[in-house]
Amino acid sequence: MVLQYNKVDIVTGIAFGVLCIPSSLAMGLFVILPYIAPMMIFKESSTKIYLFKNNKKNTFLITLILIFVIGGILAGINTLLAMSSISINVSFKIKWILDALCAGVFEEIFFRLFFFAICVYLVKNQELSKLQNILCYVIMVVPHVLIHFNLQTFNVSNMIVLSVLFGMPFALMQRKANLVSAIGAHAFVDFMRFCLLGV
Repeated sequence: MVLQYNKVDIVTGIAFGVLCIPSSLAMGLFVILPYIAPMMIFKESSTKIYLFKNNKKNTFLITLILIFVIGGILAGINTLLAMSSISINVSFKIKWILDALCAGVFEEIFFRLFFFAICVYLVKNQELSKLQNILCYVIMVVPHVLIHFNLQTFNVSNMIVLSVLFGMPFALMQRKANLVSAIGAHAFVDFMRFCLLGV
């Protein structure tokens, strides 16, 4: 598989990096190549994740619905789960918009898009088998969920719940719709958590 770069992908990767930099310089720098490399891989493969436009009609409408409807549902679930240990503290800071965008961009690109692209590269442009497809979803979900635990808080049942409730929806958005929908919904969930819980 011969990979070729595209100037648009490079500019888009840099733009994602710039979005992250106000909250985290490291995340901003480390999101650029993990975006560009998958786009190079997908150009040579029939299995891919689109940035925004895909082969379906009403892409813009579908993306908005996924961001605000699915993102809103997940934000509600996230808030309800957190209320057992954190009290509601409604507030707003501009910083939270930037932090939410940073989390959505970095985590969706680094832990899902990039990992999926590695899977696609390893099968060398062949169609994914059912087992390979399942493994791809596991790879897109589990590493991202694990970063939200430490050795003291890790619990297998909690990991499974978070994987099903949050990891799989974002992975499905990327695979079935586009990257923007997953980033947007992820950022919306985090933004609502910041505004409702202050953390």
